[in-house]
Amino acid sequence: MVKRIDARDGDAGEVAAGLRREDGFLSTSVREIARGIVEGVREGGDGALLDYTERFDGVRPVNVRVPAEEIEEARDALPDELRESFLYAIDNVRSFHRREMGRSWEQSRGGATVGQRVRPIRRAGLYVPGGHGAYPSTLVMSAVPAQVAGVGEIRVCTPPGPDGRADGSVLAVAGLLGLEEVYAIGGAQAIGALAFGTETVGRVDKIVGPGNDFVTAAKLEVFGVVGIDAPQGPSEVMVIADAGAFPERVARDLMAQAEHLSGASAVLLSSSEELISSVEPLLSGEPSELITLVLVRNSAQAVEISNAYAPEHAHVISEDHEAILQDLDAVGMVAIGDFTPVALGDYAAGPSHALPVGGAAVWASALGTRDFLAHTNYIHYTRDALDEIGPHVERLARLEGFENHADSVGVRLR
Repeated sequence: MVKRIDARDGDAGEVAAGLRREDGFLSTSVREIARGIVEGVREGGDGALLDYTERFDGVRPVNVRVPAEEIEEARDALPDELRESFLYAIDNVRSFHRREMGRSWEQSRGGATVGQRVRPIRRAGLYVPGGHGAYPSTLVMSAVPAQVAGVGEIRVCTPPGPDGRADGSVLAVAGLLGLEEVYAIGGAQAIGALAFGTETVGRVDKIVGPGNDFVTAAKLEVFGVVGIDAPQGPSEVMVIADAGAFPERVARDLMAQAEHLSGASAVLLSSSEELISSVEPLLSGEPSELITLVLVRNSAQAVEISNAYAPEHAHVISEDHEAILQDLDAVGMVAIGDFTPVALGDYAAGPSHALPVGGAAVWASALGTRDFLAHTNYIHYTRDALDEIGPHVERLARLEGFENHADSVGVRLR
């Protein structure tokens, strides 16, 4: 049943707090189970990896690593129209993420040189979820930014199907992207394998990609041993629409994100009672139970609620979309205008659809090349430059009680 809220007299923070959002991966029980699985794989290697896969996925893969010929066969078997669509999406994603690449820089003044070297991480692990279906688009959205960044080794983990094999469409995309390391392993056990390595799966430096609660909890468990991206999980969308929006289109926007089902959340914020009343009867089926319609005073209150909620996606359908866009400061991706359904970004517009969820958008960003780059700062001083900075460093070091720090400078000045 669709939920309706009249928030015109409400506090934005309280309204946002009352909107549907699950925190499954943060629960103590999920974290404990994920921790046990990760430690089991760390200690038991391939044997534990296969045991957990058989236990949770009901199948024991013959090959943990997908043979190269299987990837090639899947790529060659891809229907021409699907191949064309995947290549179109890959080209757009690559074009977008090339523009966000960081660059090394250096600056010199009076014999003092400072700079920053931007380099790709060496090894990345990409998780492509299974569960309700196969998601080859997720592989595009994580692998292309990694390739643009220049990552040398890319390893992909994706759950096996009932036949013990990785999904054919995911393998086809891996083939189109030239990825050679694909493992038919999913769940928290895959995260453990990528973080610590097994006899078959090589360890990586960073793990990215969405997954269920146990996958996300496992990523939190291995954080520090490896890097991870922002939490990714159940889909979220917040549609901000005014009276001029088309009810049927708004309904489809809401149903599209609620279609992800488990844990998903879709919210309409509108100051138009007529729009809300027109949208409500157009929502039906299981996805409609995940939808909330919120009547607000005006667009300013809608923005306040959205910023407090920090959704994965926002879709702004309003004559004031430019002003609203400038005020939205906590959201993974914004779709603007009636002709820009969020689904465009999910598949082919260019920006990665790997976005922060669960309110993480207040501090986190969408997955991009920066997630696969490391920044190394460096300094280089001449004797004259040391003469200028040295006394300042000596004073500051002694203030904090670090005499040896001060002396490491002073011995050079004297």
